[in-house]
Amino acid sequence: HAYAPPLALGASPSAAPSRFRGVSSSRGSVRPLRAVASVSSATKLEGEALATYMSVMSDDLSRLFTTGIDKSLYAPNVSFEDPLTTYDTIDGYLFNISMLKNVFDPVYTMHSIAQTGDWEVSTRWTMAMSLPTVPFFWAPSLTFTGTSVMGIDPDTKQVTKHFDTWDAISQQGFFMNTGSTQGVAEVMRQVLDITKQPALETPQYVVLRRYAEYEVRRYDPFLVAETRTNSNDEDQGDRLGAGGMTGLPAGGNPFGTLAGYLFGGNEEKKSMAMTTPVFTGGGKMQFVMPKSVGGVGNAPAPNDPAAVAVTEQPGGVFAAIRFAGIATDAYAKEREDKLLQLLGKDELVADKNVPASLAQYNDPLTNPVQRRNDVLVKLQSFDVGRLDK
Repeated sequence: HAYAPPLALGASPSAAPSRFRGVSSSRGSVRPLRAVASVSSATKLEGEALATYMSVMSDDLSRLFTTGIDKSLYAPNVSFEDPLTTYDTIDGYLFNISMLKNVFDPVYTMHSIAQTGDWEVSTRWTMAMSLPTVPFFWAPSLTFTGTSVMGIDPDTKQVTKHFDTWDAISQQGFFMNTGSTQGVAEVMRQVLDITKQPALETPQYVVLRRYAEYEVRRYDPFLVAETRTNSNDEDQGDRLGAGGMTGLPAGGNPFGTLAGYLFGGNEEKKSMAMTTPVFTGGGKMQFVMPKSVGGVGNAPAPNDPAAVAVTEQPGGVFAAIRFAGIATDAYAKEREDKLLQLLGKDELVADKNVPASLAQYNDPLTNPVQRRNDVLVKLQSFDVGRLDK
């Protein structure tokens, strides 16, 4: 989907009224907005000075929650604002960083940095956090994606304004200034998510966008052992739930077939570690292979090559919608339809050559309210670094 911002990179901030605080926006509208106007004899940050500044800032932000930022890059009275907090000094900003680091063990990933005004630089990022097990015994994890808009003083080249947006909400700005509780509600929604993911090896992915109702993830490649979830009945080829992981329309047990292979039913009689999730879709069930297996050529040969095959999944960018409960075929299909509707609204195109899949993370004995299920749809393309949505 094309990105055509009404304000070109480096355009004068005076070309549009400043609405820096309390921004209300949908993902189809333009973010970020101008942070600071130029008062210097230099008309804008450009050329070698711009390249050097963005390199320094990119390197500095990469250490946000490790060795920490360089205080000298920020004005003493820098204003920081996100949906939950606001500070008007560098010491307040540093206190916020320290608090997040010590309480939530955050992991910050910056996806892009770009000039978005004469004296303005913006970044796109993902921040993943975990909560302490006391009192959060259900071990929730928090993920936020968004942008940071940094206004730069033309004379000192220090950041004077830092404004964070979250992709999951439409009303941006500190909640006590805007009167909106969207940011608080988003945090509570994640904290109170009691679904659990077993402590098992799982495919690695980075959340590129966390929206209100779904995520966009970039998966690394991974190996799977797979078997069919139907006979040669093409009408059943798009089953997602695969009979709740245990049955075929015409009989059989795909889960048992793959479990047998993984736990020693192979020519090497090699038992491998259990992983999560179990994928179903496109007429197949797939178990993730442990990374220790290596490549496809290193995997133990199945006793029945007609029943089990080991393949590499190439990874890529997928939209994912999560839900709890028992993942029946009907409910999984309902979630898939909902996800496709959301993608259409956000002008994201599903790859029609790749069938949707259901990821089920828990064993059948897990309380249904705690089961984690994801429906995944591969995207045709996705601009990871774009700033407006």
